Amino acid sequence: MRPLTAALIGLTATLPAQAQTTTQTPSSPADAVTRLFSGPVQSGWLAPSFLAALPADGLQAALDGLTAQLGAFVRAETRGDLLVAVFERGELNVLAALDDQGRFMGLRFVPLMATASGAGSPREVLTRIFSGPLDVSLFAPSFLAAVPEAQLRALLADVTAQFGALKDVRVGAQIAALIFERGQLNVTQFSLDDQGRVTGLLLTPPPPVFASLDEARAAFAALPGQVSLLVQEIGAPTPAAALNVTRPLAVGSTFKLAILAELQAQVSAGQKQWTDEVTLTDADRSLPSGTLQDAPTGSRYTLRDLAARMIAQSDNTATDLLLGVVGRAGVEAGFGQRPFPSTREAFALKNPANAALLAAYRAAVLNVPTRRAVLDRARVAPLPAAADFAGGPLARDVEWFATPAMLCRLMNDVAALKETQLNPGVADPARFRSVSYKGGSEPGVLNLTTQVTTLTGRTYCVSATWNAPDALNEDAFVGLYGATLDLLR
Repeated sequence: MRPLTAALIGLTATLPAQAQTTTQTPSSPADAVTRLFSGPVQSGWLAPSFLAALPADGLQAALDGLTAQLGAFVRAETRGDLLVAVFERGELNVLAALDDQGRFMGLRFVPLMATASGAGSPREVLTRIFSGPLDVSLFAPSFLAAVPEAQLRALLADVTAQFGALKDVRVGAQIAALIFERGQLNVTQFSLDDQGRVTGLLLTPPPPVFASLDEARAAFAALPGQVSLLVQEIGAPTPAAALNVTRPLAVGSTFKLAILAELQAQVSAGQKQWTDEVTLTDADRSLPSGTLQDAPTGSRYTLRDLAARMIAQSDNTATDLLLGVVGRAGVEAGFGQRPFPSTREAFALKNPANAALLAAYRAAVLNVPTRRAVLDRARVAPLPAAADFAGGPLARDVEWFATPAMLCRLMNDVAALKETQLNPGVADPARFRSVSYKGGSEPGVLNLTTQVTTLTGRTYCVSATWNAPDALNEDAFVGLYGATLDLLR
């Protein structure tokens, strides 16, 4: 019920710009970025699905924050496969997706890692840190407050014990690779203050590389707990890879594809219109992910807006509003689960304070009318606090269960909708013609479902699910999933 990935816009530095204003349709992402920073941002520069998730004034505020930090925008330029926005005091990698009218469907800014090799450069600082002995003067007070010296010494000692001596540091545009005697670690986040001291440092293992889908399947099969994987080329008679594909597993927020599919069907049948509006009431509020739970009572939203929030931001309150609009009958038929809980009802059942409700839900087992009655009571029961989930998974049997084939069918039904293309998830949009994605997770539950069309015109769905009684290593799972996507051409 919480999203795996960040929201539509990831502004990881906070900063406007002056550039030459252009009113014509941009011919490239670089032209679109240049126009964007000419300001003020115009709604016509943004696709409707983008506007549903972030209005023009919200984007303008974010861009103003960027330029406040990095100075005036200078230009946008391409460097190999990268689109780079150059400012007076820094540079950002721009990940942008445009529709056929040159409007933004997706936009993300990522700091570039400096590649200089002189004194005080990232390469020199990283070399000093991992060549030892530890020099705490390399770290800012804010970093040492979060990672005390004793803990830092222990971490670096563990790295040396496992990987051996540092042999080389290779700094790229977005990551740095630390090459040791017995392996490699990637630096995926690294930042320095104005005195050249480390304020941020995140190490991750290098992502796996598979030679075949059989290797990918074996890697997923080696994970503890229950795992399923389906790699299916659309239209092909048999899967390209399959693991436990007949076993329904808990999939978290990926169930929201079923609501979107039912909404699309009702719009196509003339029963609903994307421009229909819904009013938020206090009874509609769920818990995050998303932001609508904090919106003023009486706020009105179009179905298109709610759909974008439900898929791109995994907004739970938007989800429950749409479930109320389309009704449960069609969603249950399309998803294959009866009864079908709202996110608010599921959260209430997971609340330790509502133990009697959970017991009644479990006791009903396959008695659908009785379970519906319990969900009616859960709808008005108290919601849990975020701290209630700190101890690990809660009531994993209160979930939405699906096979990967079901999720791929639902994704194929809605993949043409822009709402599914706002957040690409794990896939790199630059490597595919199109990417449609939805993921879902809660403690002990993780699903990733993506439909991609390759540059050669082949369309695949990749759906992977992991359930376990303990907290999951999400980074490892995402790494396996990304390496699987990399095999699709």
